Amino acid sequence: MFFRERPVPPPTTVDLVLGKLKDTVSADGNALYVEGTLRNTGSRDVRNAKVWLEALDATGNVVARGEAFPTPQAIPAGGSATFVVELPNDPAIRRFHAQAIAR
Repeated sequence: MFFRERPVPPPTTVDLVLGKLKDTVSADGNALYVEGTLRNTGSRDVRNAKVWLEALDATGNVVARGEAFPTPQAIPAGGSATFVVELPNDPAIRRFHAQAIAR
């Protein structure tokens, strides 16, 4: 029995980085639009990306929640996508907590 060596491709990784969030109040004052970017700093393409956003009050309690599907949905390695989450405009909102997943 003979064995031959074959190079093994390097492992691929998924690494998503959320960019700085920007919030804007709607013209009628009822909604808050939170915009952001999602960068794929990993070594493989990802698809079916989703962002969850929580709006927190001064003590860290959740005031509102929302989710968004970034555009484009297929993010190549080194690429980025944008997203917008619509939340009710609550004066108690002081900061945001966001998480992202993809396949």
